[in-house]
Amino acid sequence: MARFLAIFAITLILSTLMMSGILARYGYSLADPEMRIMLGVCLFVAGYVAWRISNVLKARGRKLSEMPAPGGAGQGKLAALFEPRSKALAARQADLEARRRRLIAEGKLDAEEAPPPAPEPEAAPPPPSTSTNVKDRMAARRERVRKAREEGKLD
Repeated sequence: MARFLAIFAITLILSTLMMSGILARYGYSLADPEMRIMLGVCLFVAGYVAWRISNVLKARGRKLSEMPAPGGAGQGKLAALFEPRSKALAARQADLEARRRRLIAEGKLDAEEAPPPAPEPEAAPPPPSTSTNVKDRMAARRERVRKAREEGKLD
C-alpha cells in the first residue's frame, strides 16, 4: 500500500504541474471553480496509473520470488543467463529421481546403471555460401534431405 501511495503522490504532483502549466499558457487557472472537473480527472488518472504500476511491480516481484536463481541472481536484467528453474521443472526432476529410486528398490534397475547417453548427431556440413552456383547448393540440399529421411526426421 505504501508503494501505491508513493506512486500515486508522484503521478498526481506531476500531472497537476503539467496541467497547470498548459492551462496557464492559454490564460486559465487551475484554481478556478470551472476546473474542478479537470482536477477530478487528474486525480482519477493518477490513481489508475499508480494502481497499474504497483500491480505490475507486485507481479514482477512475485515472479522473481517463485524462481530464485542460484547465487542471488534473478534480480537484474541478465537473470536468464544464470539458468533460473521453474517450480514445474524442479517438480519433474524430483518425480524422475523418486521413480528412479523406487525402481532401484524394486530391483528393476541397477544403482550404477545410468540412463543411456543421448546419441550425438553427426556434424552437419555448413550450408554453401550464397556465392556458390545453384547446382552445388541444390546438391547440398539433396544430401541434407537424404540424411534427414534416413534419420526419420522427414517422412
